[in-house]
Amino acid sequence: MTRNRLRTITIADDDRARVPFAVIGVLLLVSSVTIVATLQTRSNPEIDDSTEVAVDRGEAYATSVIRQATVRATDTVVQSPVTTVASDMTGVLDPDDAFRDQTRLTIMAEVTAALEGRKQELSEGRTVAVSAPEVDDWSDPDELETAVGYVELEEEDGIMDVTISDVEFTVRDADGEVETTVTRDVTVSVGTTMMELHDRVEEYESYLNEGMIDSIQNRSGYGYDLAKRLWPLAWGKAYYDRLVSNPGDRAFENVTPNDHVEVMANDARFTAQQEVFGTQDDYGNRVMAGPFLCMAYDLSDSALDLGDTYDFDGIADKLHPDDNVSSVDDLCAEGLVSPDGELPTMPTLEELIMGLLDNVDKSGTIQGHPFADVALQEMDADLSQNDLKSDMWGPLNETSRFTEDYLEDYFGESERSRVDYEGDLDGLQDITGAFDDIRENAININGTNDVIDDVYTVRSEFVDGSITRDGGTHPLPPELDSDEYDTENYTIEETRELTSRIDTNASIEKRTTDGSDTSLDRSLVSFEFKVEMRYTTERDWNYTNTNSSTDLTKSKSRTTTYTGSYELHGEFAPGLEVSSNRVDHVLNSGGQSGPIGTATNWDDAADDVTESFFGERVDDDTDLTSWLRTRESDIESYSDFRDAIKYETSYREDVVLSPNDRGRLHSWIMNDLRDVHLETIKEIEPVEAEIMDILNPSPESPMREIENHVRGIEIRYVNGTSDFENAPDLARMEARQVYFDNIRKYVDSMAAEHEQIAQGRENLMNDLLGNFLDDVNEIINGPMDLLDEILGSGEELLQDEGGASVDTPEVLNNVNIEVDGSPTYHSSQVAVNRTEVPAVRAAGDGPLEIDEDMDFAPMGAAYDNKIGLPGFPLLPWPPLFYLQVDAWEIQIEGEYARFEVQATSGDPSVTDTTTYIREDKDVTLETPDGGEHKLGSIDPIKYENGQTILVIVPAPQFLPKGAPGVGDNQRAGAPANLCSPLWGDIGSDFTGDPEPEEGCL
Repeated sequence: MTRNRLRTITIADDDRARVPFAVIGVLLLVSSVTIVATLQTRSNPEIDDSTEVAVDRGEAYATSVIRQATVRATDTVVQSPVTTVASDMTGVLDPDDAFRDQTRLTIMAEVTAALEGRKQELSEGRTVAVSAPEVDDWSDPDELETAVGYVELEEEDGIMDVTISDVEFTVRDADGEVETTVTRDVTVSVGTTMMELHDRVEEYESYLNEGMIDSIQNRSGYGYDLAKRLWPLAWGKAYYDRLVSNPGDRAFENVTPNDHVEVMANDARFTAQQEVFGTQDDYGNRVMAGPFLCMAYDLSDSALDLGDTYDFDGIADKLHPDDNVSSVDDLCAEGLVSPDGELPTMPTLEELIMGLLDNVDKSGTIQGHPFADVALQEMDADLSQNDLKSDMWGPLNETSRFTEDYLEDYFGESERSRVDYEGDLDGLQDITGAFDDIRENAININGTNDVIDDVYTVRSEFVDGSITRDGGTHPLPPELDSDEYDTENYTIEETRELTSRIDTNASIEKRTTDGSDTSLDRSLVSFEFKVEMRYTTERDWNYTNTNSSTDLTKSKSRTTTYTGSYELHGEFAPGLEVSSNRVDHVLNSGGQSGPIGTATNWDDAADDVTESFFGERVDDDTDLTSWLRTRESDIESYSDFRDAIKYETSYREDVVLSPNDRGRLHSWIMNDLRDVHLETIKEIEPVEAEIMDILNPSPESPMREIENHVRGIEIRYVNGTSDFENAPDLARMEARQVYFDNIRKYVDSMAAEHEQIAQGRENLMNDLLGNFLDDVNEIINGPMDLLDEILGSGEELLQDEGGASVDTPEVLNNVNIEVDGSPTYHSSQVAVNRTEVPAVRAAGDGPLEIDEDMDFAPMGAAYDNKIGLPGFPLLPWPPLFYLQVDAWEIQIEGEYARFEVQATSGDPSVTDTTTYIREDKDVTLETPDGGEHKLGSIDPIKYENGQTILVIVPAPQFLPKGAPGVGDNQRAGAPANLCSPLWGDIGSDFTGDPEPEEGCL
């Protein structure tokens, strides 16, 4: 290798002009609906001092004008934000970021108009004229795209930096002659809430359209808010019918009627506002009072006797003293949602659900063996339910605990587990498929393979490394002896450094036998490296009295030897569940024969660890030396040598070895586990519990008793010592330990979730569809958990907790947000018109285009009961008791006629507000030449959402009392599928049929 040393000297001169600093007064303007704070920046052109002062004066003037124009533009944009870009404007406004581009274009239009013909009078008759960058044709989209490019926006923490590029300043003398023309980029910083409001409204619309699956995973979204209301309501009704109603007179023929869904959907929508904006519509609690009272009265009339606690007629009269409402029946018949009276004490949602779930006190049995069955299935992906049945039926039937009927139910052979339903059974496929997936998911895990991998894992690590060298690198360049050469006439032409490798040697030593070592932590491979390098420095001189090239060359050389060594350490079977401090045979073959004759231990550890480290097989000194010679030859430092010999002190990697005949080893371990499993399930004692203990466990779940039973059995089957003969012996015991850990894992997971329900820490129903396997048994506890989630009562849910503060710099003080949606309450039964909701107008119409006859449909609701009475008998995993299931698909769709959000300053000296508005109308740009250009349109806020509610109740063989089954009573005439009158025709220009429709989903 050769390097040249360049003799270069860099001299930097600073000859920039020194510009006098001009002190410019700062004018703080509060204009329109935005509070502004400004900062000023400018460039430094090299012009005459007096002319520069004139330009500075012009720039200060332009800054003020641009600031005011920006304020006007932002006010215009927030009240008409483009959401759909016109077809001819897609090159001007990015459809994915139309709001920002619209702001840039509107600012440019305002600035152009504001600066037109503007000039500043200076002393001695001089003037400075200011003009925006030229846009030739404001009707040409290409020109508008150029206009957008002149404006740059940067927004952070409520401060928006607006930069207008190429602003032109022309200075003229008293005779009108041009002294100079310069362009500058002018930046102003405007305090504004427009971006914050835009982002929050966009977030709100996304929030309303976030469905059940995504929102329950994120614990946020309209689907999640709906679930917290509709799931406990449906479960409460279903359990009241199942355990309290008479078989021939069910309290609820329909579990999820659209009018109840409508009330809960509106309540959840106000919660969505609270989540996004930190506040909700000020009128929300009032408009919810009437519909919620009607729902409470309906539930009370069907099942709950709340008449002694609440005077429903009196409450209705207090809500509407001026509407001739004398009873709750009048109120509900009229559908009044805008009370003009006081808000009295009303029933709460918690009271309704608790009333539906009251008086349930029946005992049940929690069997422990289902946890053990799935724990065993988790050890072998090929172990099916039929395999378990074949292995277990006979031995279990010989015991007194497991009767023939129980085994038939458990293994799915009972007539009671089959569908008794006259109707379309297509909907059952998804339900049964979901429960089939539960066991499939469990047996897709192959725990025994994981155990084998864990046992045959070697954790290799770099240890005991050292590096030395016996000399330096390139010597100093040679010099000419003045006694031998006329040095004054010799000039250095070039200096070179040369590097070459003289010799390379490497050695490797692998440990392949145990000796007397029985530990699982030892050195496996050691390495030594030696590289001898030669470093040469050459220099050429040219004799100045001749015209030849190089006249003289001299050199110096040095030889340096690098040596290095390190070891790879191995820890066998790290991180096992069983303690394994001593194994008789580690690197040697031997020990008990196991499944395949002479047992395979960790015989190949040194080879596999070495190959993993180097990325290739290295068997001896020759291989290692050859490997080293392929590395970079130019070693000129310790770092180069470290790289060459792979001196990686941070190396730490798990290497998995391959035992001989892995399949037979797997089978041998599983046969042992099946024997252990059979004895275990015979010995696990069942737990007797009350249904209310299951619904509301306190202080802990009764399932915890199963853990205690399992621990007692585990002690007899898992070796408590830490001495093993060999790897298969260790793997067998580790598999047993993992099996018992799996049992406790499932028991503990279910019990912990069970306890969290009562404590309000988790929402079971929100977990259900996201993690079916862990939560299917605890689905019965969901209503109790959801009661905690809904914050105590419907009235409290509707309380406005105050405005939301926007994080902004101190210059903006505190900014509060207020929400106003029209209509406030979204009815699924009755459309509204302009007389009731002034914001109602036809699609695309402006505020002055009024059609008094136009109707607006705010919301539609629909449900589909998948099965109907008596539901689908099934045995979910783990089968705590016999259950029956049904499901309801609920869909809602809605739209606002107008939705606005106001940001109000907390500064008492300022009363202005910024109002962001979303309503269905076209948006135009007022151009500087007096024309208008359509930018696009505003889409109203729309939402579509839904729930798939799964309800499981105890089957009749477990609780013979009450009305068996679950689901809508379709045999008694309850529609299996029903849509509200406004369904499918949401928004303006409503012309739909005002009657509900069956079979619409």
